[in-house]
Amino acid sequence: MGKYKETVCSCDACKQACVERPCWPSPRDAKKLMEAGYSKRLMLDYWVGGGPGGEDIFLVSPAIIGSEGRRAPRFPFGQCTFYTKAGLCKLHKPKLKPLEGRVVSCKHQSPNIHFHVAQLWNNKAGRALVKVWKRKVGLE
Repeated sequence: MGKYKETVCSCDACKQACVERPCWPSPRDAKKLMEAGYSKRLMLDYWVGGGPGGEDIFLVSPAIIGSEGRRAPRFPFGQCTFYTKAGLCKLHKPKLKPLEGRVVSCKHQSPNIHFHVAQLWNNKAGRALVKVWKRKVGLE
């Protein structure tokens, strides 16, 4: 994955990102979220056609409200389940904020970050973690 700079910002533009779509975690981030007891607040999301043979890449991410413990909707846009009424990420303080949310900012460009995070799941370990999560929430 390219080199991305982590940043912290709580301006209106950055907060709006959490209202529009949950940020994607690396497999390591997702595993930490599962270990912290958040499995049922995650969802199965996907990157269309980026896997082997043009298959979709599946990953586990914070859920859109209403999709907790399920598959992402066909058009996965909506407020993140971890976005608080105060307009902040509940995962920030316990240092569980997903990779995409740690590097995307109004202060600098993070080109192709969504694609790069999806590629972190495009391997045997990533697919295995998706299976573990699916069993935990009863999707298999």
